[in-house]
Amino acid sequence: MQNQIKLGLIDDEPFALDRLSYFISGIPGYEVVFASTNPMEGLRLASLKVCDILITDVQMEKLNGLLISEKMEELGLPVIICSAHQEFALPSINVSVAAYLLKPVNPLDLKKVLEKVSRKTNIGRQTASEPQRDYILVEDYASFGYTKVSFQSLYYVEQAQNYSYFHAPPHVYKQRSTIQSVEQLLPGSTFVRIHKSYIISISKLTKILPKEVFLENGIALPLGNAYKDSLLNVYKLVSRP
Repeated sequence: MQNQIKLGLIDDEPFALDRLSYFISGIPGYEVVFASTNPMEGLRLASLKVCDILITDVQMEKLNGLLISEKMEELGLPVIICSAHQEFALPSINVSVAAYLLKPVNPLDLKKVLEKVSRKTNIGRQTASEPQRDYILVEDYASFGYTKVSFQSLYYVEQAQNYSYFHAPPHVYKQRSTIQSVEQLLPGSTFVRIHKSYIISISKLTKILPKEVFLENGIALPLGNAYKDSLLNVYKLVSRP
């Protein structure tokens, strides 16, 4: 059975966001996993790769949709621009936008565009020849090789100075890297940044407090203000029945 294709929506106009969400709810095979009126928050969620396709407006107060598209292009995430201004169609081509929708959105056009982008990017059609990676390779300085650390065993990643520490009890693995580079290698659907120095596995999370979180092994880690909304959003997504 083919999985639902996950969509992320960004538009600083609540009415436009609600209208788009309503239309998508009537298209089989697609689901909205987040709809944000805050472009910065939407960008953060999309960067965590919790969605398969991102639909974004262009003219927004805090962040331009074309800049969001450029960032998503770096991550390999398809973007559909949805705007009332046709003059943005040409600039959107220059940042490899997957498709362009003109407001007010027509439900039939929306369906056609979603199906076209899904086919073009082969989303939702993963085959046996494309297995899902369930581990990260960490440098092993003793053997000059790598250690395979499964996502299931990994509780959290800690950044200290120029090193990343991978905590997979009873083991701790160390490699020279930035937390930003490690974040790109972890699936955004199961790992989330909670602090400038910490990434945690959502599956190991047991409690969220205003200033800290607890993992199932009893470890308490600091929760940064800038990461609270993202943590809660991802936690809600993976906790849904």
